[in-house]
Amino acid sequence: MKKLLSIALSLCLLLSVALADVTLTKVYKTEDLVSNTFHNGFVTAIGMTGENTVVLKDDGTYEYTKRLMQTAEDGTVAADLVYTFTGTYTKDGDTVVLMFPTAGTASENWGPLAGSYFQNTENASFADSDYAAGVVQCKEAESHLIADLFEGPYLLDSLTTSDAAFDAEECTVTITISGDTFDYVITNSDDD
Repeated sequence: MKKLLSIALSLCLLLSVALADVTLTKVYKTEDLVSNTFHNGFVTAIGMTGENTVVLKDDGTYEYTKRLMQTAEDGTVAADLVYTFTGTYTKDGDTVVLMFPTAGTASENWGPLAGSYFQNTENASFADSDYAAGVVQCKEAESHLIADLFEGPYLLDSLTTSDAAFDAEECTVTITISGDTFDYVITNSDDD
C-alpha cells in the first residue's frame, strides 16, 4: 500500500511539474540595442538595456513583456519602458508561436529624456483585440500603438500595425526555447 501511495504521489508531482507555467528571459546589453531601435541614439546614449520575458501558461495563453531600462549606479531604475502583451500560443517541440495579442499594456518612464524629447505614458492599454485603442505618446509629436511594438526581438524596432498590409492573423512572434531563455525565429518576406 505504501508503494502504491508513493507511486501515486510521484505521478501527481510529475503532472504538476508538467503543467507548470514556463518563464523564459532574453537579456540585451546596451551594445545589443545599437542600430536595433528607431530611437537608437536616445536609447543607447543613456545606456538602456533590455529584457524580454515570455511566460507560457499551461492553459495555452502567454504573457510577453518587452522592457527597456536605464539603471543608475546605485541600482535604482532611472528610465523604464514596459510593454506587456497577452494572447494565445501554439507549441511544437521547442518552437513556440505567439499569436497576435488580444490585450496589451504600456508604462513608459523616459527618465532623463522625459519632458525634453519624450512624453511619459503611465498607463495605456488595449483589450478585446481592439489594438487601435492603445496609444502611447512618444517622441515630440509622434505617437504609436502599443500593438505596434509586439513584433520583432527589440523594443521600438518596428511599427507593425502602421503597415498598410497589416493582418493580425499573420502577425506572430516565433521563438525557439533554449533552457530558460529563447531565440527569435526571424523570417523575411522573401521566405513566404
